[in-house]
Amino acid sequence: MNPRPIAAHYIDPLTHIWLSAAQQLGLQVERGEDGYATTDGRGRLRIARQSELDADDCLAQIILHELCHALVQGEDSFASPDWGLRNDAEPHGQQADLCREHACLRVQAALLRPYGLRRLLGPTTDFRAYYDALPMDPLLGAQDDPSRVQAAQGLARAGRAPFRRVLFVALAATAEVHRALGASGQPSYDAARAQGQVADTSLPPLWSLCPAPKLHRSGLPMSDGIHRPAASQHCERCVYALAPVRGRGPWRCQQSGGPDTQPRPIEPHESACALFREALDCQDCGACCRHAYDLVPVAKREPVVAKHPGLIDQQGKLYYIRRNREAKRCLALGGPEAGPFACQIYVDRPNTCREFAMGSFSCVTARRTIGLEVGSAQ
Repeated sequence: MNPRPIAAHYIDPLTHIWLSAAQQLGLQVERGEDGYATTDGRGRLRIARQSELDADDCLAQIILHELCHALVQGEDSFASPDWGLRNDAEPHGQQADLCREHACLRVQAALLRPYGLRRLLGPTTDFRAYYDALPMDPLLGAQDDPSRVQAAQGLARAGRAPFRRVLFVALAATAEVHRALGASGQPSYDAARAQGQVADTSLPPLWSLCPAPKLHRSGLPMSDGIHRPAASQHCERCVYALAPVRGRGPWRCQQSGGPDTQPRPIEPHESACALFREALDCQDCGACCRHAYDLVPVAKREPVVAKHPGLIDQQGKLYYIRRNREAKRCLALGGPEAGPFACQIYVDRPNTCREFAMGSFSCVTARRTIGLEVGSAQ
């Protein structure tokens, strides 16, 4: 009997998704003996062979983690070995790299959170304890923790080309596989063990420990994979819930909307999703006054023009608030880089600022732009 000709090889779906993502971002993934994961600064990402990794490691998670390093380090890091991380024995280098590692883990958690994948694709290194201890919003923490600022900068890059579409497609596809596996039912672990399909028969499969969360009416997950909203939290108390104007039409979730899609309807008394946020602190955020927007137009007769002429620029008939180009923020915004922020002309602020509503779609967009919010609708 002639052997059947083999025309293709099977590849794990998540491996396919994330190898494709890496390739679209200019990375060629190889398996080798060079350690856990390393880049050469010339477009090669080498990852240890499966036999050298832990039982709960997967290629998808490692690729995602490395891309999060690239987001924290910046676009130029693709041309630097190991993303420009020093990994040396000097205390200063170790401390700097530790901060960037923490920022990377915050970015990873924030990207996975809107898809309910936070536990499934969490890091399996010794940093897992830090990752699991992050709050529901991975950007929260001590004001003086520099990893918060670095993570926000990384997430802002995730919202821009070339990362935005690549990450959105890969994360959405991973979530679909996650949900499809749960919908198809879990295979018998005993049968899989008997057939020799698991390397370590003393451990349960990761898929069974990290089931796909139920979806909220908004399309957002009811759990981020680690945390669930409290039972007392309901949509109507969420800052992103949009009540109908004059009582007409449904309530809507502004986290579920995108540039080209209308926010989805919700029931105000329904239990909240994993992205619930009861309130925003503008002084802790300042997104609208920072690099989310580059121009704050001002009418010629507004009080701010006469009272604060040093803050006003004019181009033809257009008046606008000057910006601190180096700090990427409105010149009237005071406070350190990590906040808290304060408008120094709040009483005389222009109408553009007065009309900017907390929790509005413009607010959500501003927060996403600077990396403070990562919704699933892109």
